[in-house]
Amino acid sequence: MQNYIPYNLRLLITQVDPRLDYKWEENLGEIFSNLNDEEKDNIDKQILRNKQIAWNPETNTFSFKHTTSLDSLKNNTNHAGMKTLIQKIMISLDQLNQYVKTTEIADYLESILKQIDNIDVEENIDLQRTKQQIRIEFIYEAANIIKNKRVLEIPENSRNLSPQSVKCFILEVFLKHQLLSFWFKTLRPRQLSDRPERVINQFLKNEQRIRQLEIVQTSMFVYAIAPSRNHDINPFSIRRFLNEEKVTFSDNVYLNAAIMPIKELGNPEFEESFKWQVSRIVTIEKQLSTVITDLVDSFEVANSNILLPLLFKPLDSSGFATDKITQQRLWDFEQQLSLRIFEPLEYALRNLVTSQEEHDFLYVSLRQIMGDINSYYKDFQQQPAMMFDNYANLFAARLIAYLTLIEKRKSDIFVMQSNEDYQSNLTKLSEPINILRNLAKDSLDKMRALRVELKDAQKNLKEKENSFLSKFFKKHEKQNDKIEAIRREIYEHREHTYFEIVRIPKKYPTDTVYLEFESLISINDMERHYAFTSGKNWVRRLPVLVQLPEDRNLFNIQEIYNTLEFDLSKMNQKWADAA
Repeated sequence: MQNYIPYNLRLLITQVDPRLDYKWEENLGEIFSNLNDEEKDNIDKQILRNKQIAWNPETNTFSFKHTTSLDSLKNNTNHAGMKTLIQKIMISLDQLNQYVKTTEIADYLESILKQIDNIDVEENIDLQRTKQQIRIEFIYEAANIIKNKRVLEIPENSRNLSPQSVKCFILEVFLKHQLLSFWFKTLRPRQLSDRPERVINQFLKNEQRIRQLEIVQTSMFVYAIAPSRNHDINPFSIRRFLNEEKVTFSDNVYLNAAIMPIKELGNPEFEESFKWQVSRIVTIEKQLSTVITDLVDSFEVANSNILLPLLFKPLDSSGFATDKITQQRLWDFEQQLSLRIFEPLEYALRNLVTSQEEHDFLYVSLRQIMGDINSYYKDFQQQPAMMFDNYANLFAARLIAYLTLIEKRKSDIFVMQSNEDYQSNLTKLSEPINILRNLAKDSLDKMRALRVELKDAQKNLKEKENSFLSKFFKKHEKQNDKIEAIRREIYEHREHTYFEIVRIPKKYPTDTVYLEFESLISINDMERHYAFTSGKNWVRRLPVLVQLPEDRNLFNIQEIYNTLEFDLSKMNQKWADAA
């Protein structure tokens, strides 16, 4: 297919970031040296130019020049509060320049990012966008300072951490994860299997299965990182990476991360050290049944062998409109995602899990697999045919919302409980969508009645316009007043319904997601998007998306109701496996 970039090739390029990565030019040059001219041209046009990376085909070299900074943001914003925030951050960066201890750097970065994230912009979408731009530029400017540090003090440790290995982790793991969030790439079993090194394709792949490791390859190192079983704890935290727990009166030490220099792959001494480090990462495999581990293995197989190939199979329109082909592809993908992963997961939660450790294992596994799906779906969206497809954008929002809702509801779903408690929790989860559904129906019924009343009043006015008695007694003026009163009531009813819909997510914050503010994504500047769990089937199905225009004059209750009914009807069907 013309302009098509194979997924494995796209995977190597999409997360290259000149402002964070070491050796990015060298790595791109090596990739390009193995490509034909058409592949190079496609990557240049589809990926590199969007990253402001210039490729010189004659010398096969790359350059980058960024055009934004905190200073330019400060000069371009008119909001006094945001100007003050930027100024404070810029002053604080001077302090970062002085830090030499990695713990101080870790505390500084995590503290500033948390402060930015906690700023309440009161649902002002323009301020939210400015806040996100400030966050991005802070990450990049902090990264530049850290990248150029010549002195770095590292706490005493058993892994022989070098300044380069710590700086690389801060830039290419912690900060890149902060930048990319849901789309940050880690290596899954299928990718480890493709590696030529035995320490990766055998040892590390097996250890990832046992320990649920997050594997991240950077420019110079491979990091194997312990998962977090609590979504409030960032597995890629710098402090967590540095921390080592030593057992009292023992030589034993427990780690959160192991490090392997890429240039030392194949070196027995370094590989043995890496294996020892991995062995010191705490795991819970002793408390797991083979039924649960086999189930998670089946999820990984479904993700790699069914979902990923299905999504990236070339789109053959065969005379049909591309948007229709895209919708059908994503509908097939959604069905397979539910049948292969979500439905077996729900069955396991109700019938197979026998301990809290198994609940934790399933939770971490699902979060990792959904993270992988979100990541490669982002690559799917960056294909030329998908870049401006609204349906593909909305589907991305539903994927992100599912992962967000899983994290929010972990303590209600991934816990040991009776079947009665499980059903009770599902009933509670149905409340927001049921309230929305009833509100939309009642509002639509009232709107229809008001429109009938308006139509009758307009008809009466027309009949009386030429009547002598009506003119004498000024009845047409009274009728005009009545018409205006009905129109005013229609307007007020529409406004009331709009704000009642907005109040539902505020009342049920753990059962809904306001995507522009909670998941930090922007789908359409003219609309806001709320995700609702699809009732009792919420574990088995992706959430339902509700779109509200920012301009309330464009709010259409009929459209909201029709979309909601269609989506819920689809979610409540029993889906057959057609694969």
